[in-house]
Amino acid sequence: MAFFQIPFVPLNRLWVFPALAGTAWFITLAGLLLTWIARGTPRYPGQQNPYVAFISDIAAFQLKPFFLTGSVITAFAFIGTLISVHFARYDHRMYGIDDVKWKKTLSAVAMIAGVIAGLGLLLLAIMDTYRFHEEHAVLLLVCFVGLASSMVLTSVVYFDQVWRASPFRRLRLYCTVSLVTVALDVCLGATFYGVMQTEYWRVSGILEWIMAFTGSVYLWAFIGFVSVPEEGVDEAERRALLRQ
Repeated sequence: MAFFQIPFVPLNRLWVFPALAGTAWFITLAGLLLTWIARGTPRYPGQQNPYVAFISDIAAFQLKPFFLTGSVITAFAFIGTLISVHFARYDHRMYGIDDVKWKKTLSAVAMIAGVIAGLGLLLLAIMDTYRFHEEHAVLLLVCFVGLASSMVLTSVVYFDQVWRASPFRRLRLYCTVSLVTVALDVCLGATFYGVMQTEYWRVSGILEWIMAFTGSVYLWAFIGFVSVPEEGVDEAERRALLRQ
């Protein structure tokens, strides 16, 4: 019996979740950044970075309804994406991978972390950094922890499709893109934290925007995870290639 099933869901429409999440997030970020640049890169009240405004600084004073709308769409589409990605791994209408117990547990934790990250983003958009400074800082931490956990755990669960032969060639390609994106974001995140602590504000501001836009690529990569596989693999070959 499969660990997860996706009853009554049209499998050929699951790609809408990551496509919508990545596109909504990209448009939201681009709208904020271009508005800030077009208005002469103003410095906002309470802005910590004197050179490059952080995303939360711009969202607190300009295009707040736009940011809220984009964040709501991104949050719910991201939750749908994470659930679809892990359901697709175990549903026999998709990949039907018979994982060991610890991987199934990681999948469950990754989905929970994804829900936390999505809800955290939603609350971040409502409680901006200027009016709810302390609450915003806590929610930002919650969102980052949830997002990082879901990214790393999902990468671990799907890593078998990268490092060894897989009957799902398209899945292997997208898993590789996703893994590279996660590794890049981890490196950027560590560098961002270091330069911010040493008050290299210009670099830290640029890094935050790069990490944020990289998130869109990460979300778009999931389109390949939830696309119905085209490979014709018989059940014996599938078991031989996917047995854990």
